[in-house]
Amino acid sequence: MNNQENTAQRVNSNSVLPQDTSQALNLLIRLTNNLSKLADRESQALAQNDMVAFAILQDEKMLVTEQYVKASEEFRINMNTYRGAEKPLLDRLEKLQAGLGERTKTNNDIVHNIYEHAKSRTQSSLLAVQELGQDQRINYALPKQAVNENETSAHKAGD
Repeated sequence: MNNQENTAQRVNSNSVLPQDTSQALNLLIRLTNNLSKLADRESQALAQNDMVAFAILQDEKMLVTEQYVKASEEFRINMNTYRGAEKPLLDRLEKLQAGLGERTKTNNDIVHNIYEHAKSRTQSSLLAVQELGQDQRINYALPKQAVNENETSAHKAGD
């Protein structure tokens, strides 16, 4: 076996995409659709300011994204194989990926704005606390006589 066959065999054994180009494109379409639906759910969570739902979605998104990335890398590596594939499938995949890109960019912009707003509020709060701290005087003097509660309780119990 030569090196090219060896490499091809290794790639095939680690393949995510099926050998059949139509099946492979359909899998990529499904994965892209799944990510788009997740992006829509993220948008809803962000619009409702539901950070718990948003955080929960991140685990699910990571799993789907890992699958998508593996399949996409494999698609890119074998791009020549897919050039002769069914045009409607390729067009659908391209359209879905463009939509996914738009959704992702919108969500990233919203997350960035939330982050900047939170950062600004935190900075304002810190400045306000500093100003309050500068206006307040703290008396560090010790009480004139320290009281031992155990001793006081023992005297009362013995009385």
